Amino acid sequence: MLRALLFMVIIALPGAAMAQTAGGMKLPPRASEYLPALVEQQRAIWPDAPMPSFLGAQVEQETCPSLTHSKCWNPRAELKTSRENGIGLGQFTRAYRADGSIRFDKISELAATHASLRGWSWETRYDARYQLTAIVEMDKSIYRRINGAASVTDRLSFMLSGYNGGESGVLQDRRLCGNRPGCDPARWRGHVELHSLKSRERWKGYGQSPYAINREYVSHVLGLRRPKYVSFFEEK
Repeated sequence: MLRALLFMVIIALPGAAMAQTAGGMKLPPRASEYLPALVEQQRAIWPDAPMPSFLGAQVEQETCPSLTHSKCWNPRAELKTSRENGIGLGQFTRAYRADGSIRFDKISELAATHASLRGWSWETRYDARYQLTAIVEMDKSIYRRINGAASVTDRLSFMLSGYNGGESGVLQDRRLCGNRPGCDPARWRGHVELHSLKSRERWKGYGQSPYAINREYVSHVLGLRRPKYVSFFEEK
């Protein structure tokens, strides 16, 4: 159950932060409702996160087919297919086997791993505060397990690829790149991003291949969507 009142936390943000535009770029209508809590969780859980504006862009990428779509920045946003059910601001997934049994449940996994998420369950899956906390916890954990990136941007790119497509997937892609002439496994753009074991055939219900979805995820979060959230996180 959404505990909306808990989200109206007043924290120190720039005066322009609660406006519907940031740096001349239009924000999704619902974003200003949840951005204060996202910034609060980032400061509490991962205060030294590099370029933390990517967190706002990540929620937008996860939930916004368009900036005015009903799912955009909506804790009840869902994507259901025969193979999985993605929930909320971070699209936390419960995946199913062919017989309908649960293959894995990301919410249960995160709740068992992080003290900040104890009490979260599939029954309370729409709780927006848990969802935003989980995004920060999951990103931080993936980022800290990445080694040998050439730059902060490369490390963030690997992190986002891992968030979207699984950590084992980005590790495999980096190994594959390392075995290709001229490909640097420490670099994302123009290197690891071009080499992957992910399928390039479109998945039914998604409209794109796993490879295309994963690569678009990284480029849209760090490039296309992130700039509009910079002022909210007071980046210098």
